[in-house]
Amino acid sequence: MELFIVGDGFEILESRVVKELGLVSFDEVLKSLDDTVINEIEKKHEKIFETLKKFAKRHTIYYVVGNHDYHILKNKNLQKALKERFEHLEILPYYYDEKTKLLVLHGNQFDVINRFSLDRKSGKVIPPLGDFIARYMMVNFDENVINFAPEEVVRDYDNVRPLLDVFHWFEYVTEIYDIGVDLVELWLKSFLTMLKTSEAKRWMRNNFPRTHWISRLFVNRFGGLEMGRILVRTVYTFRKLRRVDYLQKWARIVLKGSQKWKRFMVGYAEDLDKIDRVDILVMGHVHHFTYRIVPAPDGKKLYVNCGSWRPVLEKIGMKRKHGFHKKAELPKITMDFSNGRVEVKASITNMIGKI
Repeated sequence: MELFIVGDGFEILESRVVKELGLVSFDEVLKSLDDTVINEIEKKHEKIFETLKKFAKRHTIYYVVGNHDYHILKNKNLQKALKERFEHLEILPYYYDEKTKLLVLHGNQFDVINRFSLDRKSGKVIPPLGDFIARYMMVNFDENVINFAPEEVVRDYDNVRPLLDVFHWFEYVTEIYDIGVDLVELWLKSFLTMLKTSEAKRWMRNNFPRTHWISRLFVNRFGGLEMGRILVRTVYTFRKLRRVDYLQKWARIVLKGSQKWKRFMVGYAEDLDKIDRVDILVMGHVHHFTYRIVPAPDGKKLYVNCGSWRPVLEKIGMKRKHGFHKKAELPKITMDFSNGRVEVKASITNMIGKI
């Protein structure tokens, strides 16, 4: 028996330790982390750690890192701290089994904001903009909000899905708690200021060399905040209307035999040439469970997304006045490769509460 965890389980990126490091470079964060952050996480989740420790005494845990705990892959101190706790633990950028053609990825590799890229001039690896955004907003937005908003507002705004509805979430909690500050404007101001930083500009120039100038338009001209609000709303409304699941799109590309997905494995690439065919693809990253049969030229393939342990906030109905509910999907997927065939069992438990 083997257990696969598809990343972001340790949530190092949004830990107190990383927050206290401030807006230092991504490389400095990597070098600075030690077992302190693992100790803190274990104290908050003792039961989970105890359960995993018991499992790892007799079976192997394969931990495929995500973008929120990528640090584990590159930091020897974090690896040592975890392997001291879990007897049989493998920490991997991805997992591939040549016999079963099973590929396990986190999935952030197909998310433009949360994947690594190469500097077009120097060839050096550029960290995801999503990492910098999370750390910037923790320091420049969260710390301001906590002075006049309930703790749950600070904790939960990052869990709103789709992200477009974060504006309605701020408006909703402003009414409930009678907050005398416009949280939407405060969030947008912090976000647009973030786009002026050298880190964000470098990322934009490198990933969007022909269109990065657009960001300057709504940051510096045409009303600044209002232009930013309109642009963000337009982009996310368009995505919502199209109902695009970009990971499903890439899953189909991988399963149908295209090799172009490998160019997005910057920061994770190791021996990718051995992956010639994928029959079963398992990913995470997005916060909802998915189970799809994908037809391909060489037969039927399977794509599974494990969802997330993290709760999400969703609007009830289409109007803001209906409020929000918190939903935690707890999926369980088992695969049995004995008897010359693959038997897959998938189940999901939903925990729902009104906010």
